[in-house]
Amino acid sequence: MNLDFNSTQSTRYLQVYDYYKNLIVTGRLMPGTKMPSIRRGAVQLGLSRTTIETAYLCLAADGYIISRPQSGYYVTDRTVNIFSKQNTQDTKTTIARKSKIQYNFTSNNVDADSFDFNLWRRYIKSTLRQDGRMLTYGEPQGEYELREVLCRYVVAKRNAVCRPENIVIGAGSQALLNILCPLIKKRHTVCFYDTRFAQGMVIFEDYGFDIEKDKQNASVLYMTPSHMTSLGDVMSVERRLALLKECAVYDRLIIEDDYDNEFRYFSKPIPCLQGLSGGENVVYLSTFSKLLLPSIRLSFMILPDSLLPLYEEKKALYNQTASKSEQLALCQFLRDGHLESQIRKLKRLYSSKAKALSLLLEETFGTQADVYMGESVFLVHLKIKCALTSEELCDMAAANGILVFPFHKEEKKADGYAHIALSCCEVPAEKFPDAVRILREIIL
Repeated sequence: MNLDFNSTQSTRYLQVYDYYKNLIVTGRLMPGTKMPSIRRGAVQLGLSRTTIETAYLCLAADGYIISRPQSGYYVTDRTVNIFSKQNTQDTKTTIARKSKIQYNFTSNNVDADSFDFNLWRRYIKSTLRQDGRMLTYGEPQGEYELREVLCRYVVAKRNAVCRPENIVIGAGSQALLNILCPLIKKRHTVCFYDTRFAQGMVIFEDYGFDIEKDKQNASVLYMTPSHMTSLGDVMSVERRLALLKECAVYDRLIIEDDYDNEFRYFSKPIPCLQGLSGGENVVYLSTFSKLLLPSIRLSFMILPDSLLPLYEEKKALYNQTASKSEQLALCQFLRDGHLESQIRKLKRLYSSKAKALSLLLEETFGTQADVYMGESVFLVHLKIKCALTSEELCDMAAANGILVFPFHKEEKKADGYAHIALSCCEVPAEKFPDAVRILREIIL
């Protein structure tokens, strides 16, 4: 943490206050995130518990966090309203505000028609009829038969190099990172290519890692090669090979988060970093939340052989976080070939919705805007000439019941244009016209 306790500019509790306030305002600590306990914060910063508690009380008094009895402090959702751009306040007051978000174009949730619930129920019911297996706890590493199926899948589809023994199953990426961080704690520093992944960054911070902006200063790189930008751009084979060579020279560990690798418009799947490296020096992460349902929290991690001995020493102490019944159901679901048909179904559904939304935006804004889709089948981009910046347009939309997100801030944007992206996953297609109409009222 970048705190200067020798500074005479402010007291220590105010430095702690400013540090966490900045994390919350910039979105690195998302609403609902649990703050480090007072005891843990004191240990991490080498300060007294009184200093940390005073800083937390000030944050709570200003509305950034809230105390929950017997649980701790949590980040509130008030920062958007508190830190709206000052130079857009007069404009915002002229538009009728809606207190409830009606159209969420930033959501990772899925369309109601994207999943065959009846089919999944049959697999769950079949699993629950295995009475004997339901009487025992699941394997800490994940059910072996599911790991076998996953191994065959990633070897065939992602050119991964692994055995079932390399795979660890958990309920989401955060649960897996909680297992991984203690195994690589000697590396100390991590660089996130996508700084929007606040949920992952806070896990590393909780384990004492320093978050570095420059990869040259980090010994761990958290990469998303199948989704490099908000357009869903994919890292080329040449760049992947160069990255692997560089990391081998400087002994950097890569964590490859391969989410959304199945959803590509124009490019064929590129072998994952883990496979190109021969299974060495890369930890591979993937999830089924987007392919199936967000509520089915099943993710998996492929550990390189170099980390397996450390994991073997500790795995008996970890409880399995993923449901045993859902693991067994997914295993049979994959064995019966339903995943391939599910991927084809999702591509058809989301590409159809994205094209419909694109056409509606083009008809509404005409020559005033450029509308296009990136690699991801569910993202639509609107680049429109107006007086607002991308961030201001997002704030205005949120005040009127629509959530969109600005084009990646690290990418260059043309002056005089606002550039936003819309995910068509959650919002039903029949609601697109009303949402686009509100966007037009905001901009014009």
